Amino acid sequence: MFNRKNDSNPGERVVFETRPRFLANLKSTILKLIILLLIFYYFRTIIAAVISLQEYAVQMVQLPLIQVTFYILLLIIVFLILSIIFDIASWRRKKYQLTNQRVVVQKGMIRRKRSSINYAKIQDIDIYQGIVDRIFSAGNIMIYGGHEHTNIVLEDVPNPREVEDMIDRVMLGEEVGFKPQRSKKPQRSIIEEYDQKFKR
Repeated sequence: MFNRKNDSNPGERVVFETRPRFLANLKSTILKLIILLLIFYYFRTIIAAVISLQEYAVQMVQLPLIQVTFYILLLIIVFLILSIIFDIASWRRKKYQLTNQRVVVQKGMIRRKRSSINYAKIQDIDIYQGIVDRIFSAGNIMIYGGHEHTNIVLEDVPNPREVEDMIDRVMLGEEVGFKPQRSKKPQRSIIEEYDQKFKR
């Protein structure tokens, strides 16, 4: 969650909070996982092929091909596993927040970055959706401010059209996403309750 105590303005309320769509944001991670599974599946076959190659190449090359291949595969496996863990942890640290005053983006694991843009400074909003994004009902929302460096990108946002609509409505001053306060019924005394029950 965002640290609302330190970073929010007085009277600022959260309208909407989300993070990128998991599968849309981790497309490269899925590819890494497929490569990892293929290496595990064909590990014995690769080693067997290297053993047969070692017999023919032992006269020309005095390298221990089997050990070198084993260590290379092991390094690739470790790299892919660490990369997948890092990708998932980075996804968990990405958060998007709409308040009644601004749009906030928070991301980064090692170096934390927090960007925001007030609704008054927003000039234009664009949505980009590729084929994969449309399958997962996600997309990138580009929010352009008045200056070059005030642009913000919400990557792989779930249901980007709804989020864009919500931003537009908040910019127009509508109370979006807030729970309406229930009007409290005046409490009756025990005698009035008793009279209500038994006068029927």
